[in-house]
Amino acid sequence: MSEQQVVTRSANWSEPSSHLDGGAGLYEQGGANQVSAYCKGLLMRGREELSFEELRTERLNLRQQQQLDEKLRQLTEVKEQLSEELEYKKRLLLLKKSQQAVPEAQIRDSAGPPAASSFQIYDESQSAAARPAGNSETSQNELVDDVFLGPDERGLCLRVTCPPPGGVVVSELSQTDSVNQNQGLSPAPQHFSHTAADHHGGAAEDLQTLVESCPPNVSQKPATKTRDKLSPIQETSVEANPLSAGECSPLQEDQENLQNQEDQENQALSPVVDPCDPDVRWRLLDLCDVTSSPDLCSESRPLPVVEEHSCLQLGGDVIHIYSRVLEGPGFSVFKGATEDGYVVLKVDGCSAPWDFHQSLRLKNSSTAAGFPLISCFLFLDGCITVYTTPPGHMFTELTECVPSEASVGYKAVALVTMVSQLHSCRLLHAALQPHLLTCCHRGLLIPDWVFPVDWSSSVDLDLQRDVTSVQQVPSAQDYIGLGLLEPTAPPQLVDLVGLAETVHLLLTNSKMVLKKEGGVWRAEQFSGEEPCDMFSRMWRRFFCSLLNAEGRSSSSILSELKDQLTTLYC
Repeated sequence: MSEQQVVTRSANWSEPSSHLDGGAGLYEQGGANQVSAYCKGLLMRGREELSFEELRTERLNLRQQQQLDEKLRQLTEVKEQLSEELEYKKRLLLLKKSQQAVPEAQIRDSAGPPAASSFQIYDESQSAAARPAGNSETSQNELVDDVFLGPDERGLCLRVTCPPPGGVVVSELSQTDSVNQNQGLSPAPQHFSHTAADHHGGAAEDLQTLVESCPPNVSQKPATKTRDKLSPIQETSVEANPLSAGECSPLQEDQENLQNQEDQENQALSPVVDPCDPDVRWRLLDLCDVTSSPDLCSESRPLPVVEEHSCLQLGGDVIHIYSRVLEGPGFSVFKGATEDGYVVLKVDGCSAPWDFHQSLRLKNSSTAAGFPLISCFLFLDGCITVYTTPPGHMFTELTECVPSEASVGYKAVALVTMVSQLHSCRLLHAALQPHLLTCCHRGLLIPDWVFPVDWSSSVDLDLQRDVTSVQQVPSAQDYIGLGLLEPTAPPQLVDLVGLAETVHLLLTNSKMVLKKEGGVWRAEQFSGEEPCDMFSRMWRRFFCSLLNAEGRSSSSILSELKDQLTTLYC
């Protein structure tokens, strides 16, 4: 391409520039008036004049410094947040320990009055020598806590309470006579000391000894809260100490409430993985080995400065930059041309080639012709994704051309086709808006392809299998807050709402206002039941289907809408 052609094409795409007003113009030198070809004021630093390369380096250093300052600020905020969470956990732990450190006197008081001295259990079938000396009446009067079991009694059920460090534990032990009979043992008396002096030590030791000496078929089960099936010994124990019936003490209730509160806070503070985080995306791209693609080139230099009405050399090709069409957080989109055709390129401050990966996935899943050629260039601090038109095609913005219902109908068909293709290969754009979409076509009305030039909010559901609902998609939170989408709805519904907003803006040149009538969401300008023509009825069904997609798959909805649009406009 000759220099004259480049100048002519640049002039056709150029726009009036105002930055020359500050320094360019006439000035005198040696008695003659001369005109400066550039704005010298932007290049002057005191009395020293910088070159264009030095000015670009200065801007690059300033941009990098701003990015470093922003990262430092974010890291400082994260550090402060973690410090606050750590202090909160420490206070919670101290509170829990203080509630556990209850004085032994309080536990002893809550356990009820101590037993008088001790109690013994005898079997009436024992010999007299095994019983205490003296007559039976005297022995029964003296041993008020002794219990005698008849020969026909089934066995022994005993409930013992002992306060361990963490609270009150109630154990219920049962032993049948068949155990002693099988082992050939006589039901010898068993003595359990339960005096006030050894309430905490002796009872616990005796209980442990009893548990260790029990045969294997001796059952041990937690106490119940009912008293209907308690033995006489158990019922007496319940009356003396209500805690032995399985009731919770105030200390136990406080501990349970504290544990429940801590579990809820831990669940709330559990880290939520952002599917759009650059580090997450790099790990995913490593799994699919995107850097091995022949259309991706790595260069060991910083991201070049790209400006309007300039030239950029990438991979041996020279790209003439015409204008900036989009400015976003951390990225810019430009349009220009090469010897092979028109180009749209995204200059991204993130070095993860996510746009290249997503666009390549969409292209490989499509069999239709006319999709742009895609290439990517990786730099040390960013990347540039380049979209080039196929032969005989051109790029236009989605909102270009005189808006008419027919042209909107053609673009709506292309949009529905694009979203259907996205979902068929399990891609989620999650931020469909007219200024993020570009048309690639040969004719004036019917675009061959509509494709996104920015994939910052997108998700690859094949790689990110943990994303199963809209509540995990950051861009869907506003829809959830309005009640338009349920948190557990499929993530594809975000694109259906974005599709409705995009087509509504093309039709009315205004933002879509939602309205709920009888439990059904509608676009306000396409609501009501008054008579209308077939085109208005079509758009009513169009928006109603996209905004009320609960319980239906996105593929069936999109297929139905494409058939209806094609019948009217194609």
